[in-house]
Parts: sequence; C-alpha cells; structure tokens
Amino acid sequence: MRRHRYKLAALALVGAAVGVVALAVALFNQAFTDRVPVTVVAERAGLVMDPGARVKMAGVTVGTVESITPTDELTARLSLLVDPGALEAIPENVEVVITSNTAFGAKFVSLSAPADPSPARLTPGATIDASHVTVEMNTVFENLTSVLRTVEPGKLDATLGAISTALQGRGELLGETVDKADRSLAEFAAARGALDRVLTSLPPVTGTYAEAAPDLMASLGSLTTTGTTVLDGRQSLDLLLLNVTGLANTGAEVLGANSDAAADVLSLLRPTTALVAEYSPVIPCMFHGLQESKKIGDGAYNGQPGIKMSIGLIAGTEPYRYPDDLPKVAATGGPHCMGLPLRDPNVNAPFLVTDTGVNPFASQRQPNGGQPATTVPNLLSYLFGTEVR
Repeated sequence: MRRHRYKLAALALVGAAVGVVALAVALFNQAFTDRVPVTVVAERAGLVMDPGARVKMAGVTVGTVESITPTDELTARLSLLVDPGALEAIPENVEVVITSNTAFGAKFVSLSAPADPSPARLTPGATIDASHVTVEMNTVFENLTSVLRTVEPGKLDATLGAISTALQGRGELLGETVDKADRSLAEFAAARGALDRVLTSLPPVTGTYAEAAPDLMASLGSLTTTGTTVLDGRQSLDLLLLNVTGLANTGAEVLGANSDAAADVLSLLRPTTALVAEYSPVIPCMFHGLQESKKIGDGAYNGQPGIKMSIGLIAGTEPYRYPDDLPKVAATGGPHCMGLPLRDPNVNAPFLVTDTGVNPFASQRQPNGGQPATTVPNLLSYLFGTEVR
C-alpha cells in the first residue's frame, strides 16, 4: 500500500507539472483572452513569417497572426487576432508594415498611426492593405543566385577586369565626374517643380498634337507633292531666277542712275497725291454715277434713230476785265458726291459755286449777292469785246 501511495504521488506530481506547463503555454498563447479577427493583405508575406507572429502597435503587442494564406504568386492574406481593447486606440486608416528586428529574424506585423489619423476606429473583421514588406537576406541571395546562373563567371570576371583597368589611375577624374553628377542631380532636384509642371501640362499638349497629326501629315503630303513639282520644274525655276536676277540688275542700274530724278518726281507728286487722297471718296461716286447713267442712256437712246439734244440758255455776265477777272486758286468745300450715284433725271443738279475767279455766279462784281443780271453793252463793247472806262 505504501508503494502504491508513492506511485500515485509521483503520478500526481507529473500530472501537476504537465498541467502547469500546459497552462503556461496557453497563457503565453493568450488562449483565455478574447480576440477579434482582422485581415491584412500583403504583396508578399515573407519567407520567415509564421503563424503565431506578433502584431504590435507602437511597440506594444496587441495580437498575433493566426494563419497565412497565399492568394496568388504575389500576394498573401494574413488573418490576425487582435485584442478588443486595443481596437479603441487603432484608427481606421492605420498603416501596416511587415518587418523584422534583424536581417535574419522572424517577421512581425507592425501597426502605426498615419500623419492624419481618422477619427473612426478599426472594427472587427476589417481588411487592411500592407504598405511595405521588408526583403529578407535569403531573398537577396536567391536573386543573386539567379543572376549568377544567368551571367557566366568568366565573362563577369573579364568585364570586372576591364572596368578595373579602365578606372586604374583615373580616380581623380572619376571623383570629379561623380562630383559634377552630384551637382547636376542637385540642380535637377531643384528644378523638379518646374519639371512637374511641364509634365503636368504635357498631356494636353500631346493630345493637341495627336488631334492635329492627321492634318499635319496631310500638309506634309502636300509639301511632298509641291517639292516634287519644284524638283521636276527646276530648269524652269532656274531660268526664272536668272531672269529675275537680270531684271533686278537692270532695275538697280535704272534706279541708281535716276534716283535723284525719281526722288524729285515723287516730291513733286506729293501735293497732287495728297489732293487725290483728299477727294478719293468722290471717285467711287463718279464711277457709280457713270454706270447708272449708262443704264439710263442705253434704255433711252439705243435703237432710236436721230439726234437728241438738250439745250439751255443762261443769262449773260459782264465782259472780262483785267485784273478783276484773273483766275484764283481759292476753291474750297471738300469732297462731296452732289447726289451721285443715283440722280433724279427730272431734277437739275446743283451748281457748285467756287471762288476761282472764272465762275460767273461767284463774281464779286455781280450785284444781288452773285445772282446773274442783265447788262446792255455799249458800242465799244461790240467792237472790241470789252468795255473801256
């Protein structure tokens, strides 16, 4: 009986130890803590991300990774179990980064608040996209192995040797080149704002060019035809240029020999051209009036035999007297059409009175304000054509 007691005591001790260990493991895995699910979608979960990895917020563990499910070759879905109390401190637009403490260490999910956190809180069952996943050293080694498998070591060694030979003794030049490149990159970085504006305005410009491309190509096609025509007629074009050159030389000789005379003629024509320019509004009236008179004349006289005349009498004036009746240049009044181009054939045109010294209706010796008057000449007027005083 005593031996059985010892066996039962040892068995109870072993059971108690196993229970303590199981309880410790359950407490470590937070099996007795309520968790809520949250899903994270990452481009790659990493080669050392395992279920049970920690989920941290500001360095504090707030959950664990329950499972990792690959969705395709590039992305994976991480199912997280987060403490319900921690959700109150996690904004809805939380940023997720899958990282590790060391290059070869196991990864964990790091949650961080953005620069502008949302007032809304993260809810159970939410799905978050991971913004960044660190690259492990084994991934680097894998990529390097792929490169080494592609590149032949002999050729790589020859290339590195050639580069070493080319750079040998040129360290100072290489340093200057790197320094110039650094300054160029600094200037380029300073002009990045202008470059951004150029790139922003470039799409509308390229769109405009794209819309105008058919017309531009059509114009180029027309220019090709024009160029071909000019090429075919190059002999005629050469002859034309030769004749134009001869004409220019002849014109230069003529104008050179007569430049002073031409300048004098132009100077003398200046008053005449100025007068013509002043009375230029009357010229269209005259031609329009002639055209309308031709229409009326064709209808009134063409096809009718005989002669038609319009005769009128005006009252006589005093005989010519010197120097009272000498001509004068004093006509004024400016340009006017006097009713042209359309005139009423039943109404006499008005007489334009000007002070030129030969107008019988503007003579200063006329009584009654320039109206015609009846005069009786004496015998000497009949004999000599003028009155002797």
